Amino acid sequence: MLGAADYQLVHHCSNGRSVYSFCMCPGGQVVAATSEVGRVVTNGMSQYERSGKNANSGIVVGITPADYPGSPLAGIEFQRHLEQRAFELGGCTYEAPGQLVGDFLAQQPSTQLGTVKPSYRPGVHLCDLSPSLPEYAIAAIREAIPAFDQQIKGFAMHDAVLTGVETRTSSPIRIKRKDDYQSLNTAGLYPAGEGAGYAGGILSAGIDGIKVAEAVALNILHNTL
Repeated sequence: MLGAADYQLVHHCSNGRSVYSFCMCPGGQVVAATSEVGRVVTNGMSQYERSGKNANSGIVVGITPADYPGSPLAGIEFQRHLEQRAFELGGCTYEAPGQLVGDFLAQQPSTQLGTVKPSYRPGVHLCDLSPSLPEYAIAAIREAIPAFDQQIKGFAMHDAVLTGVETRTSSPIRIKRKDDYQSLNTAGLYPAGEGAGYAGGILSAGIDGIKVAEAVALNILHNTL
C-alpha cells in the first residue's frame, strides 16, 4: 500500500572521501552494462511498475585526477583496470563479484547467500570485494554503510548484497555538439548519452542514442547521394 520507496544518502568520511547513493532504483534490478571483452560493469534500473523484490542503488566514492595521474586518458585506463579486476573476481565468466554487506563490514569473504537474492544476470559470484577497488574506496564504503544504517534502519542488514562494480556515473560536463549531433570541432564525432552529458539515466541515454543513430544514418545517406 505504501508503494516503492526511494532514498538519497551521503556521508563524509574520516579519510576525506565523500560517499553517496546514486541511481537509486525502487523495486529495481542490477543489470549488466559491460561494453568491452574481459571486463564487468554493473548498472541499475527500475521497470515502470517498480515492483521488483529488491531496491538497489550505486554507492559512489568521490575521486579526483590525483587518483589516476598520467595521460589525458588516464581516467579511462583507471576505469578499465577496475572493470577487468571485477571480471577476474567474478570468475572470468561475466558474472559479477558480490559479497554480503555483513561479511564486507567484517572483512571476510562471502560463501553463501542469505534472504536477499541478487537480481543481476548472468549471476553473482560470491567473494571478497576488497580487491575490487582501491583501499581508500573500500575503507570509505565500510565507514559509510553503518552511517547510512543510522539514517535508514536495515541499510547495513547482514545479508544485503553488494554487487560490483559500477565504474560510471553521470558526467559533470557536456561535450558540445551541433544541430546534426556532430561535435563542434571534430567532424564525424557524435557525443552521445550520459558520459557526454546528454542523459541522466538508462532510458534517456537510450533515447539520445536513437537520435544520434538517426543522425549518423542521415549523414551517410547525404554523403552517398
